[in-house]
Amino acid sequence: MHNQGTTGQSSGNGPDTVIAGRYRLLSQLGRGGMGVVWEALDTSLDRKVAVKGLLYPGAVTPVAQAQWVNRARREAQAIARIGHQNVVAVHDVIEDGNQVWIVMELLNSRSLADLLREQRQLSVPHAARIGLQVLRGLTAVHEAGVLHRDVKPHNILFRPDGRALLMDFGIATFEGAVQVTRSHEIIGTPQYLAPELLSRTVEHPHPATAASDLWALGVTLYEMVEGRRPFDGATSFEVLIAVRESPVPPMKYAGPLTALIEALLRKDPAARPDATEAERTLQAVTRDFAVLDTPAPPKPAGPVPHEPGPVTGHTGTPGRRRPWDRWKVPAAVLCTALLAGAAWFVWGQDGGDGMRAGDAPETGVVDDQGKAAGPPKFSDTHDVLRIGVKGDQPGLSVKSGETFKGFEVDMGRAVARILGFGDDQVEFVRVNSSNRSAYLRTDRVDLVLASYSISEEREKLEKVSFAGPYFEALKGLLVRKNRPYNDLSDLQNDSGAKVCTARESVYVPWIKKEGMAGQQVLLSGYEDCVKALLNPQSPVYAVATDDVIVAGLADKYADKTKALDSLGGDAEGYGVATDARKTDLHREVCEALEKITDTSGGASRWSEIYVEHLKPIMRQPTPGEPALTTC
Repeated sequence: MHNQGTTGQSSGNGPDTVIAGRYRLLSQLGRGGMGVVWEALDTSLDRKVAVKGLLYPGAVTPVAQAQWVNRARREAQAIARIGHQNVVAVHDVIEDGNQVWIVMELLNSRSLADLLREQRQLSVPHAARIGLQVLRGLTAVHEAGVLHRDVKPHNILFRPDGRALLMDFGIATFEGAVQVTRSHEIIGTPQYLAPELLSRTVEHPHPATAASDLWALGVTLYEMVEGRRPFDGATSFEVLIAVRESPVPPMKYAGPLTALIEALLRKDPAARPDATEAERTLQAVTRDFAVLDTPAPPKPAGPVPHEPGPVTGHTGTPGRRRPWDRWKVPAAVLCTALLAGAAWFVWGQDGGDGMRAGDAPETGVVDDQGKAAGPPKFSDTHDVLRIGVKGDQPGLSVKSGETFKGFEVDMGRAVARILGFGDDQVEFVRVNSSNRSAYLRTDRVDLVLASYSISEEREKLEKVSFAGPYFEALKGLLVRKNRPYNDLSDLQNDSGAKVCTARESVYVPWIKKEGMAGQQVLLSGYEDCVKALLNPQSPVYAVATDDVIVAGLADKYADKTKALDSLGGDAEGYGVATDARKTDLHREVCEALEKITDTSGGASRWSEIYVEHLKPIMRQPTPGEPALTTC
């Protein structure tokens, strides 16, 4: 591991900052009490990594600052001691003065908290499998002499293959580590902290133990199967009292996990089962359900027993079958089904066909006469459609506060309506050129409309499928207004002028092809390129991007920039991108685009959206609806 850095900075790090001469920060992935996590490029190995830097909580004393640094170093040391498939891996640790950087594997995936937000609660077998994997990771942690101290859904991630793993050891402790926190401090998330940790005083410190981590696992198991946390309250004080004094709320859906969860949530840590006993129970549950892990058999006559769960505040379409409804059955019914060998209780994990883990396999929709009526629609199993868009492209898509607007945003809404989603069921998520394919593969978004140029190579490498094109763009250049540039050759002849474009865009090879490789500057997105263009001290005099993006930026910054005429060449078709495994969703999007571009009844919806958002800024005449070549 490295022990030296070269930045000499403890704050203010931004995109393209290079840590230790090796790790180039790309985009911020998250921020928490312990630090900021960045997606970064390891320039030595040419691979993406996650880099976590210490976040100082405002003005602090040198002593407090040293404690924060010590805590960050401790996190890195703790994780680096553990090598297990269910624990996040650390590649490097860099200490630079008062700054500690932790280089970890990049996990472009969702957390258990994300999954629970979507599905509210999970089936018993699904929860048991996740619990078993987390427990095995936790066992490896404990065997290394480390205590996690913050086991909760937010700190449980899933790899693309569905495997769960523990991360974020920001408040871990291990044998031999210097105790940073005062003995009476309460550290962690109260809803998941064991009662002994909420009773700490100077006289009775009650140090964390392996049993404390197993309590948190019990809370997490309860939340997975019941759809709510066992101990909660309007204030932290109410949570503290509930954890310390309230009995475990009765469970309706835990079935064969009930006894284990109740045992893990015993107030006395000495009375809780150890990891070995807990693993035996979880293994038994997953074995019992393994015989049911088969293709869906014919459904029994009559309705499947069902009872409304504890989830409240649902605003989806009335009557729509929600993903979690398939599994929400009372414990008594579940046990009866198991004893009777009821074959309808089946489950599956994501096997590469686009089905979410925990969803029951379906053979298709059947009409009143019992005839097959085609596969279920995407909206039949999803209450929200998440669409990835950019936020820095005037005309196409911009974000102001929490609101997105533009041509691609309204195209996304139009597609969503045809797919069966109301406007209140559409969630827009900001993406960029570097992360949009990862967001699709990890189900952070369902669709992407973000000036995503269609190409067979991209489909193959990024594992996406394109529906479209819904727009065709030509190459363009945005230049400073005070520079004597009238066409591309003027820029080529000015060797001191830098040309900026987004990393991984189609303009990276184009700039090289035009003989300007030495003038090229790559940043994480066009927003950063434009900032550089507008900075009088910057040598960036041009931004290379599509003519529609250039038109929008030239309109927004008309006093400082101008658009060069189209540079010619082949048009780039923008496609609606989906995960390549979700073939049914791709088909539905293609059908939606056909309706949006249909002119048989007069002006198409496509034309209406174009006139509203792009016609005011584009120089060229209004184009016709593009031919859907990838549908």
